[in-house]
Amino acid sequence: MHCSHIRASSSTFARAPLLRLLALFSFLSCATVFGDVVIVKSSDAEPYKQAEATLHDRLLAPGCNVRSILVRQLAESGIGPSISTTDTVVAVGTSAAAWLHNQLPGGVELVYCMVNNADEVGLLKGDDCWGVTTNVPIPEQFKLIAEALPSAKTVGALYASDTPAGRAALQLLKDHLPRDWRVEAVAINDYSSVAEAIEALTLKKVDVIWTNTDSKIYDAAAVRTLLLSALRNKIPVWGYSPAFVRAGALIGVGVDPRAQAAQAADLIKQLKQRKDSVIEKAQPPLQYQIALNLIVADQLNVGIPDALVQRATYVFRAEK
Repeated sequence: MHCSHIRASSSTFARAPLLRLLALFSFLSCATVFGDVVIVKSSDAEPYKQAEATLHDRLLAPGCNVRSILVRQLAESGIGPSISTTDTVVAVGTSAAAWLHNQLPGGVELVYCMVNNADEVGLLKGDDCWGVTTNVPIPEQFKLIAEALPSAKTVGALYASDTPAGRAALQLLKDHLPRDWRVEAVAINDYSSVAEAIEALTLKKVDVIWTNTDSKIYDAAAVRTLLLSALRNKIPVWGYSPAFVRAGALIGVGVDPRAQAAQAADLIKQLKQRKDSVIEKAQPPLQYQIALNLIVADQLNVGIPDALVQRATYVFRAEK
C-alpha cells in the first residue's frame, strides 16, 4: 500500500507540468472563444430568466466575463457604458433583439434567442447579427398534425393579403404543405373585422386550422374567437404555443428557453471559430416541445395516438 502510494504521488508530480499547460490552454481557449459577453433580456419573465441562467452556465469560465442587464435599463443608462469592452451581446427575447439591432455600434456581434419572426423585425439585415428563433419549421409542424389527424388533407389559414409579410407567410405555408394537401386561405383585410374573417374560415370545409405568430392577426381576442368558433364547428386548431393549446387548440408546439440558450451559446462558439464558413442568420430551434389538449380531443371525438401523447411535454387533461 505504501509503495503504491509513493508511485502514485511520483506520477502526479510528473504530470504536473502537463496539467498546468492544459489548464493554461483551457483558460486561453475560453477567452478566445467567448471573451466579454453581455446578456440583454427583454424582461424578467421566467422563460427569459431560464435562458439567462443557461447562458451563464455555458459561457462563464476563467477569462470569460459574462454580465446581464435588462433592455430597459440599457436604454435608460445608455449603451456605451455597458458594452464599451464587449465582444458579443446576446439578446434574449424579440424586443431586446430588435432594439439592440438598431443601437449596437458596428463590429459588435449580436446573437439572439427566444425571438419570433426574425425577418419581420429586421434581424436578417446587417453583417453582425445571428440567432436562434422560436419558429419551428413548417414541415415539422405538419408531421405532427398528420400524426394527430391522419385523415386530414385540407388546412385553413388566416392571412393579411394587403402586406408583403402576410402574402409571404401564406406562400411559405403553401410551399411546405405535405403532398396531396391543400390550403383554404381567408384574407382578414377582406372583412370588416378579424372575427368576421374567422367566422368565414370556420364555415369552410377544412380538416384543421393552422395558426402562426402574426400578432397583427392573433391578439388575445382573436385567439378566443377562433377557438370558440372552431370548437362550435368541430374543427381542430393547430396552436403556435403551449399557452394556445392550453386555451383550446388541439395540438401545437413550443420551445424550451434552456435549449434556446444552449443553442445560442453554441452559435457564439461557431462565430468565434469560423474561418470562411457561412453561418445561417436565423436558425430554427434544434429542439421543440409538443403540446396536446386531450380535453379538446374528447370534445372533437379525436383519438390522439398514445405514442404522440407519450412524447408530448405538455398534456392538458380533464381534472379527476
